[in-house]
Amino acid sequence: MRKYLIFILMLSFFVISCSEKSKQENNNYKIGAILRLSKGASDGIPAKYGIEIAVKKINENGGINGKKVEVIYYDSKDDSTTAVNAAQKLISVDKVQAIIGPMMSGNVLAVAPICERNKVVLLTPTGTSPKISSAGEYIFRVCSRIDLQAKALVNKALELVNKPNPSIAIIYSNEPYGKGSKNLFLKYLEEKGIKPVAIEAFQRGDKDFQAQLTKLVPLNPDILFIPGYLQETAPLIAQARQMGLTGLSVGGFGDIAPQYIELAKDAAEGHLVAGEYNQDYSTEDNKKFVQAYTQMLKNNPDAPNNIMFAALTYDATNMLLEAFKQGATTGTKIKDFLTNLKNFPGVTGNLSFDTNGDVQKGGIYLFQVKNGKYVKIN
Repeated sequence: MRKYLIFILMLSFFVISCSEKSKQENNNYKIGAILRLSKGASDGIPAKYGIEIAVKKINENGGINGKKVEVIYYDSKDDSTTAVNAAQKLISVDKVQAIIGPMMSGNVLAVAPICERNKVVLLTPTGTSPKISSAGEYIFRVCSRIDLQAKALVNKALELVNKPNPSIAIIYSNEPYGKGSKNLFLKYLEEKGIKPVAIEAFQRGDKDFQAQLTKLVPLNPDILFIPGYLQETAPLIAQARQMGLTGLSVGGFGDIAPQYIELAKDAAEGHLVAGEYNQDYSTEDNKKFVQAYTQMLKNNPDAPNNIMFAALTYDATNMLLEAFKQGATTGTKIKDFLTNLKNFPGVTGNLSFDTNGDVQKGGIYLFQVKNGKYVKIN
């Protein structure tokens, strides 16, 4: 009987120890990430690298208060329903403390009500729609709104062309980002008394743009505004140049990637875009980030390369890590921490948030393709 009692006590001790160990393992800080990881993922894979660089650095230095940081990734597949399902699982099953992503504005707006209802902070690295500003008090973004980008692009394009009455055509991607950008270009052109000579649309997945471009050839516009995603905008400008269109091409946030130049080839020369990151930003943290990102690419030579998206998620992750360090581990505390954050030293600038959760970090970077490379021109 005595041996039996000793055995039961030892077994109980073992079960309790395992339970405590399991509890400690599950006590890690948890961040969810909803990124575009399929369909070529020219933005999502680099964005994942940005998160991994930040988390690796903190975990290799002992974590936070002795706890590791864990990131749980889901592929949004560029689909709002998939993004919503991912957010629900991250919150209800994985029990994350905050979510980075999604990347597409439409997906952000679909996921925002779920995060708002559950009081979980959502920090999008690339959602640019003005509608995100009113999506809720738990919704933040680390990139500039598309209206700020569009205004800067219109002003710079008109300056570069330097004509009193330039002719302008808009050919846009017929989805939320492209349509929103088109409307903003129209707004800022109208403010200057300029009406486009043509407005045409294309669909995601299109490869042949001759039907739209044929209408533009006799007009030969001085400026071509082409908001959309590089999978379509790069072949579009290549076809435009082949058909004899010579006007300045102006793109959106999605074009600032080496893949755009690779796809458009010589037709990319002179292309004007807005961006969020200057690789030559001379801070020690940025130098280390560039080194780490470069090593990531060496380790994954077939991966898409876009350091801007990596920089944005790197900053987003580091802000959450700083929140954890300061004891902000619940949704409400993380929200309050970010709301009160001032001039956080990120690699994309010194970051603060306004009352709408929109990042404040100075002006918009403008880049133009020169000799096959993006060169900052402001």
